[in-house]
Amino acid sequence: MSAVYPAGVTRVQGETLSLSTSRASLGLFPSTHQLVLYNPSTDFRLHLNPHLLDAVFYDESADSGAEYLKTGTIDLPSAFRDRNATNGSGTLLDSSTTSDFLYLCFYDIIGGVHIVIGSANATSATVAATYRKNDDSWANLSPTDGTASGGATLAQTGDITWTAPSDWKPASLGGPQGIFSATDAPATYGYWMRLAWGAGLDSDTEIDEVWSVNKDANRGYFRKGTEYSFSIDRRKVGAFEVILASGTDTLQVTHIRTSQ
Repeated sequence: MSAVYPAGVTRVQGETLSLSTSRASLGLFPSTHQLVLYNPSTDFRLHLNPHLLDAVFYDESADSGAEYLKTGTIDLPSAFRDRNATNGSGTLLDSSTTSDFLYLCFYDIIGGVHIVIGSANATSATVAATYRKNDDSWANLSPTDGTASGGATLAQTGDITWTAPSDWKPASLGGPQGIFSATDAPATYGYWMRLAWGAGLDSDTEIDEVWSVNKDANRGYFRKGTEYSFSIDRRKVGAFEVILASGTDTLQVTHIRTSQ
């Protein structure tokens, strides 16, 4: 059923976001269908970022046919998107090996992922990020890892970013080692990528939340001291990001839950 707006409001939630000349972002609450943004003192630029459609952990050591894990004790896509949840990835990433993958699928091509760490990896390891290219191969995204600290990836909350490729292919996940097919129903169809590690991760490594970083720098222009309201299609939008040309400010954010 398609969304219809305006819809009846059932809850409002407020928070603030510290702004500067560096990108700041927030993932939306799962039930948010409207946003109200107000920045008191400084003009700002804004992007709405693609929604995280799906998340799958590939466990190389699992029995044949059971390597792909997204449900069970943890519904991985919902856990990553739900900013009210505390379970995150749970034990799935603990002691992950170099043969394991974290697959993420987004509504559109992205320029990175923002990762909120629940339990930090302390083992020295680099991250690799690949995307599904239009020739049906996995191609390198050459990531810059803002989650790294002391030589360990996933050691702190931050962005893993790259230059978005133009040949990223929408597809569906299925089969051993991530073989894809556009007709592989009911698998999620979208822009898939995967994260891997150059060494095994710590025995207690946990991601709480994931949302996208926009691929473009051509953000919209918005004026200070003005309240802006947006209706959000949650099938397509999962986060927003804001940046200032100069100085600092504090964005006031109101999330509005509707009956949709």
